[in-house]
Amino acid sequence: MALTPTPEEKDTSRRVSDYFEQIRHDPLLLTVFFSAMPKGGDLHHHFSGSVYGETYWQILSDSNGWINTATAEVDTPGTEHLAPWKRFGELPRNVRFDSLKQAFLRMVSVKDYEESLRPSDEHFFATFAKMSFVASFGMAHGLRELKERAVSEHVQYIETQVGQLDTAIRLPENTGWEKILTAASLKDSLAVFEILDKARAALLERGVSGAVDNFLHRLERLHYQANVDDSTFMLRYQLAASRSDAPLDVYRRLLLAFEAVDRGSLVVGVNLLKPEDGEVSMRDYRLHMLMFAQLSRLYPGVPYSLHAGELAMGMVRPEQLRTHITDAVMTAGARRIGHGVSVAYETACNALLDTMARRKIPVEINLSSNEFILKIKDEQHPVLLYHARQVPVVISTDDAGVLRTDLTRQYVLLAARYPSLRYADIKQMIRNSIQYSFIRPAAVKKQQLQRLDAALARFEEQVLRTHRLIKK
Repeated sequence: MALTPTPEEKDTSRRVSDYFEQIRHDPLLLTVFFSAMPKGGDLHHHFSGSVYGETYWQILSDSNGWINTATAEVDTPGTEHLAPWKRFGELPRNVRFDSLKQAFLRMVSVKDYEESLRPSDEHFFATFAKMSFVASFGMAHGLRELKERAVSEHVQYIETQVGQLDTAIRLPENTGWEKILTAASLKDSLAVFEILDKARAALLERGVSGAVDNFLHRLERLHYQANVDDSTFMLRYQLAASRSDAPLDVYRRLLLAFEAVDRGSLVVGVNLLKPEDGEVSMRDYRLHMLMFAQLSRLYPGVPYSLHAGELAMGMVRPEQLRTHITDAVMTAGARRIGHGVSVAYETACNALLDTMARRKIPVEINLSSNEFILKIKDEQHPVLLYHARQVPVVISTDDAGVLRTDLTRQYVLLAARYPSLRYADIKQMIRNSIQYSFIRPAAVKKQQLQRLDAALARFEEQVLRTHRLIKK
């Protein structure tokens, strides 16, 4: 909790709020304002999609990776290719290097995007296959970029999703469990839990704990070698499973992620990846929620956020818009909801919003992402609905590199599009980004909140001084 402000601090905030209202219709002055404003944390953040394409290009150039001169596709060193593939250091003089770079950037981001060539959601999700392997290869380089950008725009914490923990450990074959799971998922949760308990026991017997410990050791070594954490910035990780995989593969990855959070200090949360409207994602949605419910019972200290409601009318049948967020909250027990855009279509919308407000389950709002992928913005976006119903709101970037944006831009959009949100509301959303993070232990989160409050106080004093100079 924030300390009770003094009368002087209240007066300073009121004056800053007055100035904010004067400039909120000027996008350039808003950008200046939010560039300097401390913004707490970025909680809905995918590592591979948050590093800019230019950085991936530099990683490949520095490592003398491969590029297809006809398609601008790339590959890391270690794999031999035939023409038209060339190593970066072997590109002939007649190849326009800059043209290849621009083609690559268009492939891995929304740069110069033309909707007539490909639907926006298809283009967005296709970018990850083009550079996720580079992200893994150049992870230390990417982490340093994220830190530098965060510090420059006054972001003190990032909680980034780094995808799935992979391991050679597999379940026994020919158990029949997957068939039972699929048949039982909609009508018999106890039968689902029984199979999942058997699957977990089998995986633990096959050495999951050792595989997780090895992964955590590698991640910690990389994290500290990259010098990510210091007095100005902290980064922590979420692990996930792909919701488009076969059911027991999803469960295996989720178990690995829960074990990693339970055993480590840098991995602090769990999530699900891949488009929510995919055929398998839709078919197995409730089964995935039951997996979280079962694992939460076994690992009660492990928090998780869930992508839920990243849908819009027309993407799926209307009846398929009605339960995803409710299931994520009520069945899976999510601690945060990512996106939540389709909330108004939920059958139990009012009860859901009341529950989220009462339990303090925040929604991670990603304005640029929702506009590009779902074509949802302005009054169609539910951010004001959540705010009006007292559901905590957190502003995030989602995939800043793919979307070619940053957290400052998200706050500029928020202020410009929703004039009913006052300075105090936005300031609270910034505090929410630390308050509802998965930072642990509690004492460290308290320190981060104190840092943020002190930084906000300094910012307000600086705005007041600058404003007085402007008035002169």
